[in-house]
Amino acid sequence: MDFVVSEVGNEQVSPGYSLYPHQRQVLRDILHALLSPERRAIAHLPTGAGKTRIASHTACRLLNETEADGSLVIWLASTEELCEQAADELSEAWMHLGLRNVHINRYWGNHSLNLRKIPSGFLVTGLAKLRSASTSDHTLLAHLATHASAVIFDEAHQAIAQTYSFVTEQLCSTRPPLLGLTATPGRTSKLTDADFQLASMFNHTKVSIDPRGHDSPVTFLIQNKYLASPHFVPISFDSDTGMQEPESGMDYTRTDLDRLGRNTKRTRKIVKLAEDSVVRHVRTIVFCPSVESAIECNRLMQANEHSSQVITALTPTDERRAIIDTFRNDAREHMVLFNYGVLTAGFDAPRTSCVIIARPTTSLVLYSQMVGRALRGPRAGGNRTAKIMTVADTNLPGFGSVTDAFTNWEDLWKINSTTC
Repeated sequence: MDFVVSEVGNEQVSPGYSLYPHQRQVLRDILHALLSPERRAIAHLPTGAGKTRIASHTACRLLNETEADGSLVIWLASTEELCEQAADELSEAWMHLGLRNVHINRYWGNHSLNLRKIPSGFLVTGLAKLRSASTSDHTLLAHLATHASAVIFDEAHQAIAQTYSFVTEQLCSTRPPLLGLTATPGRTSKLTDADFQLASMFNHTKVSIDPRGHDSPVTFLIQNKYLASPHFVPISFDSDTGMQEPESGMDYTRTDLDRLGRNTKRTRKIVKLAEDSVVRHVRTIVFCPSVESAIECNRLMQANEHSSQVITALTPTDERRAIIDTFRNDAREHMVLFNYGVLTAGFDAPRTSCVIIARPTTSLVLYSQMVGRALRGPRAGGNRTAKIMTVADTNLPGFGSVTDAFTNWEDLWKINSTTC
């Protein structure tokens, strides 16, 4: 009798919502920390390293662990962009990882819900909107706390702001796991009481990427092409506005920034940098010092027949989404996006390879967020290198190292760091 022997006896099966090895390590460490007696941790990963994806895996794992009616994983974020990003990611994650039907409950911007009658699943909520609702319903947060399977705080360096910390601690009154997400686990570049308060909120427990023989997670990610290698280019400019460096712990005021924004020579300099960039880079983001400056830069750019758009906090939501979608798409046309006050977080455009930082800041958190818009590496759909141009006004301080920014707050977290 003849036997038919198959030459191929195995078949590779690919997961629908996978993680890279270093992301799986972070996920394991997060779950270990959240299931410990303290039940709190902050996940510290550079922008572009997959914080939202790892957190979505975490959220699905924790929600799968409970069958209780009305059980919720509550995701807190401060902007509409962050909320939209989280809801989209959780929806995709649950389709691959979930064990039952649940709801994605949206509560931010124009999305409204009866927060007393939320079906089991995920509650993605804007912090300001939830705080406002709790002022008219004083037991609302306590009610949500009884249904919380976990609380996730996006951009967790904001968590100790008075209104935000009140919401967070009320939701955690029943001791659900609390996970913070951030690329910058501190509030200031110099360690202050606010930084120690933030570390204390998360029990000084920080989870990060094991650098595996490299000097930092950032170096590991760059050398393995998960992050782009940044090239910092300071652009000296004498703004001649009489501005002085702010007092310690303070940033530039709106008045200071508006004054810079009205400087015609400076505006022309920004536009010239953008014109040079649009020739070499498919996508460029410019952070302007004011709304007026962003609008004027875009007007001049378009007058010179370059492809550009502008977004500020005043841009209507639908128009903002359309502009962002255009900027994110795969069209070959080179494009510059001017903005003020937005796009520092919750904005993912992997093709961005150049950032022009034209607003001064003493905030290492804000500076790191702006730089991070261009740091997606080739293995994450981005670029091998990124150009970071900073308009360095005379006598005003600046920064210049992604690694230094990432490790700035290490002394706060070493006591209970899960990954050292």
